[in-house]
Amino acid sequence: MDDLTIHGVLGKSIAHVYTMAFQKRGLPHAHILIVLRADDKFSTSEHTHRFVCAEIPSSIENPRLHEIENPGALCMEAGQCKKMFPREFRTEATMNESGYPSYRRRPSDTALVRGREMDNRFVVPYNPYLLLKYNAHINVEV
Repeated sequence: MDDLTIHGVLGKSIAHVYTMAFQKRGLPHAHILIVLRADDKFSTSEHTHRFVCAEIPSSIENPRLHEIENPGALCMEAGQCKKMFPREFRTEATMNESGYPSYRRRPSDTALVRGREMDNRFVVPYNPYLLLKYNAHINVEV
């Protein structure tokens, strides 16, 4: 929490709230809402892309990041993803009128994961710094 609330990894925090969820299967996890000061709010696609990625990291440019990010961790139910994946390819991040982003997901090579072809359309948004620091996938949404 200090990385987000004190050190400002995503920007200067002026308020935050979180809940811990405990499931029967797997480890507990947190849902965290960070309110950023006005100057740090994600208002452009360039700003959003600096902090939130939705592409499979290059295994050549950043093998450690590539190893941690897992495009095969899907939430499948009756052969369909419950989380609205795959998403559309996009050459750049965009923001709609309400300020909700659609993250950059450029066409890429595919990877075979559990017998399925995966590409950037299946990547859950993440922050590379947090992913590397904690050696775990941390979903990041703006």
